[in-house]
Amino acid sequence: MSDAVHVEIERKYDVDGQASLPRLNGVGGVAQVRYRPPVALEAVYFDTVDRDLSASGVTLRRRTGGTDAGWHVKIKSGEHRLELQSPLGTEDCADVAPGPEGVRVPDRILDLVQVHVRGKSLGPIARLNTLRSVVDLMDFHGRQLAEVCDDQVAAMSVGFRSESRVQHWREWEVEVVDADLLDSALKVREVAGQGPTPEGASGGDGRPAGGPAGAGDGAAAGADGSAAREAPTEEPASGTVRFLDAVGKVLQDSGARPSAAGSKVEKVVGKAADPLDPQGVDAPEGTTPGLHAVLTKTVRAQMKVLKGWDPLVRRDVEDSIHQFRVVCRTLRSTLQTYAPLLDPDATAGVNKDLRTLGRLLSVARDAEVVRDQVDEKVEDLPGGAHGPVAARVPGKTVKRLRKVKADEYATAHDKLLKRMRTQWYFDVLDRLDAYARDVPLHPEVDEARAADAAGTMEPLAAEQVDAVLELAERAAAEEDPEHRIELMHEVRKEAKRLRYAVKAVQDATGLDLGAHLVARMKTAKKLQEALGEHRDSIMFQEHVLQTAKKAAKAGEDTFGYGVLFAAEFGLQRRTEERASTLVEHLAQSHGE
Repeated sequence: MSDAVHVEIERKYDVDGQASLPRLNGVGGVAQVRYRPPVALEAVYFDTVDRDLSASGVTLRRRTGGTDAGWHVKIKSGEHRLELQSPLGTEDCADVAPGPEGVRVPDRILDLVQVHVRGKSLGPIARLNTLRSVVDLMDFHGRQLAEVCDDQVAAMSVGFRSESRVQHWREWEVEVVDADLLDSALKVREVAGQGPTPEGASGGDGRPAGGPAGAGDGAAAGADGSAAREAPTEEPASGTVRFLDAVGKVLQDSGARPSAAGSKVEKVVGKAADPLDPQGVDAPEGTTPGLHAVLTKTVRAQMKVLKGWDPLVRRDVEDSIHQFRVVCRTLRSTLQTYAPLLDPDATAGVNKDLRTLGRLLSVARDAEVVRDQVDEKVEDLPGGAHGPVAARVPGKTVKRLRKVKADEYATAHDKLLKRMRTQWYFDVLDRLDAYARDVPLHPEVDEARAADAAGTMEPLAAEQVDAVLELAERAAAEEDPEHRIELMHEVRKEAKRLRYAVKAVQDATGLDLGAHLVARMKTAKKLQEALGEHRDSIMFQEHVLQTAKKAAKAGEDTFGYGVLFAAEFGLQRRTEERASTLVEHLAQSHGE
């Protein structure tokens, strides 16, 4: 097993020891099944004495046996979990003595959970021995859609929480292997008139007549097991939900019950309470949440997102730097937009921390954006990447442009990780957590305003619209081209602040800030996108210019750089015109 990241989409069911796994042919796009031989798995789970990982919805285990032996970090994301895998290394084996107490968590794995443990020691909390039988669910072509695991488990707590009592249970797990392929299989069935979620017959011993384990119906090669999109906020497609519903119904008809525990280890040591759970500040049923509850829930929700992206940044997963910076900016936008409602002394330090972190992220992100534009810009030339214009851009030119920014990104990413492994970063997280635990209101916010969250927050969002329009007017009137470009960038940042601050509140609490603001948000998003495209073009053009100068000093042909540089002017003109139109729309809607 190599290092991997994927979204784990599964459902768990408790089942009696004598129950038989039902046949699943014909259920939700399943055309054939394959039975694998049983395999013995052993897993040791780790946490801090204070159960920091459990409280954050994270599990860390070391597993031996099976095809995915190694270290697994699982992060709860909505109804599903993000799983980061890493193989066992020679250094792991050297540290393993008889019993779980002899296992040391290697640094590369510890790094993935530092956002939660922050230098605290990790120790074993549970050992699980599982006898697993797997049924592969495949489509007509023998490609694997999902798998059903029949697990017989023996488990006990160890280390910090040792009770020396062995627990036994049996459970079934249904895990989607390829959500895209599953959606395709369901669509094929619908087109063929077989219905979206046909249900197979339940009952029987779950094995094909006359065949031993491993000789399943139409046994064929499994799928490639391609991973889902690498993001903690990934949501399954509707077809995936329908499939899981269909399989779940067949399993429940055979006596299975949806598991109340989120994981196996939770059955052994329980679930630790999360002091920063956004749901922990919900208003009593039938009442409207006040200002303090809305702001606290909003900040907590964003902190949860931030912690979810941290390990992906450390793994250098695609788009992770971008998303990590977005959540930092969202937190800052929230604190800045609603600043008159927040305690200034408590908020100032948190704002400073977020600004510093954002700047560290910006260096890597800017390099990443320009690096990823190089091939796209060649493709966008008249005639495409193989057209007559692109032919004027030598491959050496493209390679140099790409390499310069790739090197900048690698350097910036390394610098970022070094800071994220210091006590400074842990202290920042501690301060953010303390703030999110109980977001402090401004002492001058009276009871009436505190009770009416929507009425108190909406005018501040409207003021942010004013800030966008004021800057846009200044940019339009500015005659100096360079200064106008900088003002346009400021317009974009203010539009982004508006969107982030309003959306964060709405996503976390569902608070209604008015239909008129929703309409302005849509316009602000389009404005932000247009100006973002303009900004990216300026950055790319500057990169081309500076790289061309270095190429000229090296005696290289620089004509291709000129082709790419000149091609940006048309894009910049179009985005400026689009932004101007959107500003007019925003002004009109704001004046209504």
